[in-house]
Amino acid sequence: MLIYRFRVLIDDESEAFRDIEVGSGQTFLEFHQAIKEAFGFTGDEMACFYVSDADWSKGTEVPLADMGFAEEGKMPLMMHEVEVGDHIRDADQRFVYAYDFLHMWMFLVERIATGDPDPALTYPRVSMSVGKAPDQNSRKDLLDEDPFVESEPEDHDHYSEDEGDDEDDMYGGSVDDLGEEYI
Repeated sequence: MLIYRFRVLIDDESEAFRDIEVGSGQTFLEFHQAIKEAFGFTGDEMACFYVSDADWSKGTEVPLADMGFAEEGKMPLMMHEVEVGDHIRDADQRFVYAYDFLHMWMFLVERIATGDPDPALTYPRVSMSVGKAPDQNSRKDLLDEDPFVESEPEDHDHYSEDEGDDEDDMYGGSVDDLGEEYI
């Protein structure tokens, strides 16, 4: 078994990240639980991994549970069934991890190293932690806001009587100076 070290960056203004080491034979479910624990997320919300590329495009989905969105006739690859090593294609393999579809916590996951396991360690494990992770419930305020509440109208009319002369000068005269072909 190989050990992959992934840098896991949460898409948040905190810019917190964790380096997590996971074994090639461990499942995406174990990786999911390690990410949640590393960022202090304690809920049992829905989540999924997307196999990604250098542009962070979402490819094959590896969901926590079958939500019934798979292509007709195809069963989705579930986290508890798929080993992380099954989706390592490049030295800098990337995944996008989505947690809690209501609050949509997004994580960018990039492989940064590969090595042999240390028999004295238990995997998956956090090998480095940088920055304070946001509170799992910090996005609830956004959901409590009513998007249909009217706010004060903004003044988009920036034209004033004094600006009229400047506009005429900018175009070399006024509309009255146009020839008959424009009338």
